[in-house]
Amino acid sequence: MNLIEVMERFPDQESCIEHLERIRWGNKPVCPHCGCVEVKQKNEEGIGRVGRYNCTACKASFKVTQGTMFHGTKIPLQKWFLAISLILNAKKSLSSCQLARDLDLNQKTAWYMQARIRAEMANKTNPIVLQGIIEADETYIGGKPRKENKKEDREPAKRGRGTSKTAVIGAVERGGQVVAEVAKGLTGRDIMQFIQRVVNVKESELMTDEYHAYNALSSQLKHHVINHQEQYVDGDKHTNTIEGFWSLLKRAWYGQHHHYSVAYTPLYVAERCYVYNNRNLETIFWKFLKESMKV
Repeated sequence: MNLIEVMERFPDQESCIEHLERIRWGNKPVCPHCGCVEVKQKNEEGIGRVGRYNCTACKASFKVTQGTMFHGTKIPLQKWFLAISLILNAKKSLSSCQLARDLDLNQKTAWYMQARIRAEMANKTNPIVLQGIIEADETYIGGKPRKENKKEDREPAKRGRGTSKTAVIGAVERGGQVVAEVAKGLTGRDIMQFIQRVVNVKESELMTDEYHAYNALSSQLKHHVINHQEQYVDGDKHTNTIEGFWSLLKRAWYGQHHHYSVAYTPLYVAERCYVYNNRNLETIFWKFLKESMKV
């Protein structure tokens, strides 16, 4: 769904509310407070009055956005829909400053909208169990750019394991979906627990680099190791797929956001996973809206 299609399909607030009512309630509004179907629509016009209902049982007033990520927003739903479309179509993510310019918002409002959309991607994604040929790896994001000018008295910046950057662990099914999250730790136990949770170990083969912590998985499933100090590909043994996903995640950091606060890093990772896992789905916009209305 591109911006032109969103504008044509949802030209005003009423059309947005009508669509949300249809995917949440069908033909019969239901009170989100008590579940009663005996409700009456308010006919008053004015800010916040469009699409408002009164429940005859509990006397509560509500809208279709009650309890969803749109709840309580004063931003027109059309701008929410446009923001969703922009984020889903951005291969390397979208900065809040860019979204603010595109939708005529201030930067803080744009960031707030993005945080809610990313949280929805993280919370409404069904648990994924990978199967088949699985590539697992970890990466590190954040920190300051490395210094290009070298001096003898300057210590080289640490890279990879041992750095103070935020560690992210992930696994990807070749030709399929990816699961990635901020790592609680990268010990053998931590990695084993992650793989056991996201991979069907009985029906899968695992590809990793030479990091010794992955050796704990050798007793759980067939495990192939690629020593990156010697080669990156040995026939069909490689970790190029997960490395490709890491490049998309890091391109978002380098090219758009420039900084991930530790508290919000899981949301940025969840966004990249959601977009990647739905990369071949033409109806991703409609899918996201439908999921966002499930309360």
